[in-house]
Amino acid sequence: MDGSQPGRPIRKKSLSELDLSTLTHFVLTAEDRTDFHRGIRLFNQARFWEAHEAWEAVWLRHPEDGRFFIQGLIQLAAAYHQLRRRIHRGFLIHIRRAQERLVLFPDTFLSVDVVGLRRAIGEALRRIDSEEGIACVDFSGIVPPKIRTIHSDH
Repeated sequence: MDGSQPGRPIRKKSLSELDLSTLTHFVLTAEDRTDFHRGIRLFNQARFWEAHEAWEAVWLRHPEDGRFFIQGLIQLAAAYHQLRRRIHRGFLIHIRRAQERLVLFPDTFLSVDVVGLRRAIGEALRRIDSEEGIACVDFSGIVPPKIRTIHSDH
């Protein structure tokens, strides 16, 4: 068991509290895999709120630091949900949080092409940061990435 009790939230850690050596020790159960891959499908269908919800189900079942990867995906989904709603400051806050989390993980994690996600986030942030202010940014040119999975033979 994960040490949490049903109905009790898992204490959130800040990035500064993480033991980086433990981040990649994260095992998905069958239920987690179902929710995780459903989240990817939903995200790639631009159903960002539903993807967020699917990934949050996984996140809530895990107290360990590896769930920061899931949290990064949740932040990414929240960012593009905000972008779709034209809440540009919300997009910027969430995309930066996603970047902070995803940079902590290897290039491929849980079969996800993390490099591609970091690249897409970087491109969006460069577009925003190249302008004089948020009001000058053409947010219509920011396109959500597709989450690619890389399957291994084992």
